[in-house]
Amino acid sequence: MLIRPGRPEEDWKSSGFLGFFIFGKGGVVMKKVVRILLIGIVLTFIFPYTGISADSDPDIKQLYRQIETLKKRIDQLEKIIEQREAKEEEMRKEIKEVKETKGEIEHIKERLGTLSIHGGVVTYYQAGSSADIKTENGWQHFANPDSAGYVADIELGFEPTKNGSFYLRIHAGEGNGADEGLEDAGALFADLNTINDDNPSDSEIDVLEAYYTQNLLNDTLSISIGKTEPFVFVDDNEFANDENSQFVGKPFVNNPMFDSEDEYGPILAINYTPEFILHKKLTLTTLIQSSSWPRNNPNQQKDQWSNFFRRPLIAAQIKYSPTIKGKDGNYRLYGWIQTYKHDRIGNKTGTDEGWGIGLSCDQYITEKIGLFGRFGYQNDEVYEAPVFYSIGASLKGIIPSRQNDEIGIAFAGLKANHAFDEHDTEFHTEGYYRFYITDNFALTCDLQYIANPRGNTSNDDIWAGMIRGEFGF
Repeated sequence: MLIRPGRPEEDWKSSGFLGFFIFGKGGVVMKKVVRILLIGIVLTFIFPYTGISADSDPDIKQLYRQIETLKKRIDQLEKIIEQREAKEEEMRKEIKEVKETKGEIEHIKERLGTLSIHGGVVTYYQAGSSADIKTENGWQHFANPDSAGYVADIELGFEPTKNGSFYLRIHAGEGNGADEGLEDAGALFADLNTINDDNPSDSEIDVLEAYYTQNLLNDTLSISIGKTEPFVFVDDNEFANDENSQFVGKPFVNNPMFDSEDEYGPILAINYTPEFILHKKLTLTTLIQSSSWPRNNPNQQKDQWSNFFRRPLIAAQIKYSPTIKGKDGNYRLYGWIQTYKHDRIGNKTGTDEGWGIGLSCDQYITEKIGLFGRFGYQNDEVYEAPVFYSIGASLKGIIPSRQNDEIGIAFAGLKANHAFDEHDTEFHTEGYYRFYITDNFALTCDLQYIANPRGNTSNDDIWAGMIRGEFGF
């Protein structure tokens, strides 16, 4: 070991950092490093002048071979490290994809949790009294019109998004009840049986409704698009709107003249309930629907699924829903225009658009009793009964031992168009008692009386009775 002259070894050992590497624990490593440096310096200066090459010394050859082997090994290790890093990156991507897929699956499971399926079958038998009635084709005799029938529906509800919902209804049905013959002959302004309206061709299975609704702006705005009927959005009523469980006569389900324009087809509807007006008690509705021009002759009609905006149906409604003395109610003012050309009534020539305005109201006055009313005025140039009105009551659980039974009583009038020779009022009266049996089954007895069919006091009055069974799940 070389020691600087004039300084004892102990001084070097105790000189801190340098002493640690030379004499301390790091001394061994330091000695090897110094040795290698000295050899490198010597070789650097000697080889060029002595003619000694790296290949002339077996030890150096061996050293070079070891270096080359080491370099190859390092290259192999670097490749292995790169492969492992690539695999790790691939694994990270796969883990990320799995997490994302898992999140999507959880979202789908959450959405599927909103799936609901309901269905029901309504069976009925309805019979009417015989009557002689003067129709547009002259006097006709209807001998005790009667028919049994059924309707069946499967309803599917689904919320594919947090603020969106999809509704689907599949329908089948057959039978006309006491409308057998009367409806086709046009013997009444308002039919006796609304249950059969959705299956005019009998027993065909049809997707009647399929539409999507998206809620926006904290559920104050909703947009619905798809296939359905206008009465989903306008002219609805709490006590007189469902022919399967309430009244079956047309005047107590919807405005009959507006109903003559009703059909299932492509529709766009918008509902808006402004929060800053009357504490969300006011709802504004507008809709536009592709029309087949249903009141025209078949050869003058068009396909609903083509030329959507060619003379469509347009409707709007304002709905006010107050609470009066703790009891809920709804008051609706609506209007519509059927923009296609209608033939004028009576002996008038030319065409005109169909349009009308109406009211539909319902109000609970006690927890068990509710009142309702409708009024409509339609274009008297094209509609047979330009003035329509109805009033009625719904009573639920008024018999102490029958808390879930319902009773309905109603009266309606349809004023015949002055273009007819006979233009009195066709009066309808209906009453029903609905026996609640279980949550999935009910039985209803219904009775109707019609005076002055088609507004003609010379026509025979009509009685019609129905037994109706409701099965649901």
